[in-house]
Amino acid sequence: MNKAIVQIGYNNYVLDTEKAIKLLSILDGAERYETKWRKAEEGGSTYHIWNPDDSPADGMRELKLMPEQLYRMAKLAGKPE
Repeated sequence: MNKAIVQIGYNNYVLDTEKAIKLLSILDGAERYETKWRKAEEGGSTYHIWNPDDSPADGMRELKLMPEQLYRMAKLAGKPE
């Protein structure tokens, strides 16, 4: 099965290509959510939901196809020490 690298934020995940495409399709319609922590005397935390725009933080999703040889080599290497 062909593999793909999906970047979401600062993390990379390896999935079957079909699943990676499905995941990004689902995220395509997702709204952003963020909590801003503030001290209680400043009114407490605030909660925010908005539609993504073209800012760099909202565009941190990417899909790259992974060659089978690279997948096998990286799988043998395992978790970095």
